[in-house]
Amino acid sequence: MVMAKSDKTFKTGIYGGTFNPVHYGHLINAEYVRESFGLDRIIFIPAKKPVHKEMTEYASPEDRIAMLSAAVKGNEYFSVSDIEVSRESDSYTIYTIEAMEKLYPGDELFLIIGSDSFNELDTWKSYRDIIDRVAIIVMLRPGSINLRRDILEPGQKVLLHENPLIGISSSGIRERIGAGNSVRYLTPDSVIDYIYSKGLYKVG
Repeated sequence: MVMAKSDKTFKTGIYGGTFNPVHYGHLINAEYVRESFGLDRIIFIPAKKPVHKEMTEYASPEDRIAMLSAAVKGNEYFSVSDIEVSRESDSYTIYTIEAMEKLYPGDELFLIIGSDSFNELDTWKSYRDIIDRVAIIVMLRPGSINLRRDILEPGQKVLLHENPLIGISSSGIRERIGAGNSVRYLTPDSVIDYIYSKGLYKVG
């Protein structure tokens, strides 16, 4: 699922998360970021088991990869990687960055995260190594919390992006499905079809 190596140097975005399930908010924000910073591609990387998030009612890694793959199909700038799902160890971002550096030598890597994740960056494994090795794009939602300025040191590359306010969440989708309500227009039809075909999130 990882894009093939290329001799061309790319500006590559790394967009990790649980994507449980992926929804239009994820896709719209990724497209805005890609365009704003001139990224050549964005690679969505679902976590097998997030180390910073307790997950209940969550689809298997294989199901979340399948939903992501269905959601980004037809977008030449988006792809999906199973690099964290196939890893035996925990889903630490630093391991993913090290692997991406080997897969795409010479590429300029951009780690795409939300403001809440940014403010917890100093709790991540080897976080100083992360901010030394990649540029960080922080997605700011309207009315989001203030960013901590004590995490970074002068000269480190942090780019801010004001994302549109999109009132869609994965938890909200799961709740609506569990209650038997429609989730049309919250996530692509291909994702909805997959959810119902697999009976995910207590469907039926």
